[in-house]
Amino acid sequence: MRTSMHQIVGRAWRAAAVLAACVLAFTGGAGKAGASRPQQPPRRLRVLLVVFDGLRPDHVTLARTPRLYALATKGVMSWQHHSLFPTVTRVNASALATGTGPAGHGILDNSIYLPTVADRVLNTGEARDMMLADSVLQGQLLTAPTIGRHLRQAGLRLMVASAGSSGSAYLFAGGAGTPVINAELIEPAALTPLVTRVLGTPPADASPNLGRNAWAVQALLRVGVDSLNVDVGYVWLSDPDHTAHGAGLGSAMADSSIRAADREFGRLLDGLSARGLGQVVNVMVVSDHGFSTHGGDTRSLAKQLGGLADSVVIAGSAIHVRRGGATTRDTALYPAPLPPHESGGCMPGPPMCCSPPIGHTKRTGRGIGGTRGSPGSPVMAPQARTMSRRPSWPAARRSVLVCRHQRPAATPTLCPPFCICWGVPPRPPA
Repeated sequence: MRTSMHQIVGRAWRAAAVLAACVLAFTGGAGKAGASRPQQPPRRLRVLLVVFDGLRPDHVTLARTPRLYALATKGVMSWQHHSLFPTVTRVNASALATGTGPAGHGILDNSIYLPTVADRVLNTGEARDMMLADSVLQGQLLTAPTIGRHLRQAGLRLMVASAGSSGSAYLFAGGAGTPVINAELIEPAALTPLVTRVLGTPPADASPNLGRNAWAVQALLRVGVDSLNVDVGYVWLSDPDHTAHGAGLGSAMADSSIRAADREFGRLLDGLSARGLGQVVNVMVVSDHGFSTHGGDTRSLAKQLGGLADSVVIAGSAIHVRRGGATTRDTALYPAPLPPHESGGCMPGPPMCCSPPIGHTKRTGRGIGGTRGSPGSPVMAPQARTMSRRPSWPAARRSVLVCRHQRPAATPTLCPPFCICWGVPPRPPA
């Protein structure tokens, strides 16, 4: 009988926060099952998290995404689930890795400035920058415990297969310690021979990103499940975001990228079924942010604060004060009002985008914030002055949460908390 679709209200950080508990609950007995044949131990995968980069909930339709739509119909789809501000990829990838928001995990935007690491803006999309920062900060780039760490402490295995950027894959995995397979990053390096033998050379980047999305799916199935026998799998599909940025939202190419990503999702589900995992794996599908199209003169922070170029460093939507102390800070926070014709590119809101203030900010005796003990002063720009790549607030924040729940027979008492958190209707005991 067809299960009705339930609507739930969630936040990205809240959903991510319960993910670790859910993973531990659903994988608790995975390693205890007896093997019928010693040479082929039972497959351990019990939780699968799939990200469609930039997918809006109104794009999940029977015609466009039949496999995802079918999953939503049988399980649960949230129409109010939304991403964290700033609504950009690596902020929300880090939230999924840690179960907390920017104030907790420390990634302010797709670009960050950490003067104790380097006197330049770091690109969170580049694994080299993220690994440099993690090394200098002694494994504390992400300033909150990661799900990967919790799983390792519980003796469980997680692997990330990503078609996105190398930096996104590194953050999605929660930093060092979790196996990552990405076209530009394989961690640990000792996995490289296995990946090359099983998957071959990574496909070139393209729009739509057909080859890399397919490669990521095969990486999870053939390496994560067949070879590493992981308990938890993360898959990141880079479309529609990867294609829509160039082709434009609503274009034929962007639409085809959504359809293609759904086909890869279907192949992933079929691969699980072929391995006898179709009815035992808990599948969760999310998007890191939504998408919208806008026009007009939307000035960047760099243009707005051009007169302070020598005194501040702008990394994404954060302003770091280098010189001038409180005077520079106040000038940066309260620039001249924007012309009326530019208001369409602004996101109205309170001076700070969350409480406590985003970032690694602390108070010193001088009254100026500092980053990781450095003399720099990070200041989050007021939302009313922050120009966003996705300024249409409702469409930009709305993301996708789809969940199919499999009740673990071995641990039925752990089912209700998961159902409450995720809005999945509890099933009666078998």
